[in-house]
Amino acid sequence: MPEDKKVEKVLKIVEALRAVIGSSSDPFNVDVKGQIEALRRLLPEWRELDEILADVEAMALLSRIVELQEKWVRYQASSLYVDPLLVELKIVASTPERLAEVFAGSWHPILKVEQISKIELMNAISYWNNLLPFDKRFSEELGQERELATFDAKRLVEMKILTEEEINRRIEEVYGELKPMLDLQGKVDYWRFVEGKDSNETIARAVILSHIVSSGLASIEVKPLEDNIFIVKPGLSRQPKSVAITIPRSRGGRM
Repeated sequence: MPEDKKVEKVLKIVEALRAVIGSSSDPFNVDVKGQIEALRRLLPEWRELDEILADVEAMALLSRIVELQEKWVRYQASSLYVDPLLVELKIVASTPERLAEVFAGSWHPILKVEQISKIELMNAISYWNNLLPFDKRFSEELGQERELATFDAKRLVEMKILTEEEINRRIEEVYGELKPMLDLQGKVDYWRFVEGKDSNETIARAVILSHIVSSGLASIEVKPLEDNIFIVKPGLSRQPKSVAITIPRSRGGRM
């Protein structure tokens, strides 16, 4: 065999081995024994260093192929590998009954569907039907909703907070307290003025002040955006003005 043909044959072996190692091809497709035998026959004829190096590279690549074959066998053994052709043949040869039996025995679903029974469904319907409406349910939990109470002079007398004589006297006293403040400041904060030492006094002062406003001796200025209420001097028309003011618990105590 000409010298160049011998070297070309070794280079083809090297190229083929590199292709197998660099891909996911089955390493058993390489005839390792045949390649080694071919290299053994050519080895005595090498004279040049490049020829010997090519032979050494081919042997190194064959060693790598053997290593890959070992890893392949270990992997297939650890994963209980079965040849696909053998599996296909067994499936074709099996009866539908046998296939169904094998499938039922090896089936392990990762999802399941639960169904509600008729008894559970009736219990659920009974539960929802027995629930109280929202308004009654919350009224029991939070207590009965209280209506806002309105106060006037008659109510103060009924509650024995003030007598009629005391109301007339208190109107003069409260107005005598308010007028100088309005003359000096022009307006007075409502809550600071009516707030008393307890809830009864706060309510009484608020009612007395309402009489003063209704008489046209003072007026109320409400600033809803600022959440402020002021007592101001009466307008020129002195027309009575009705303003509803709620006294919260934080200012009027328990009501």
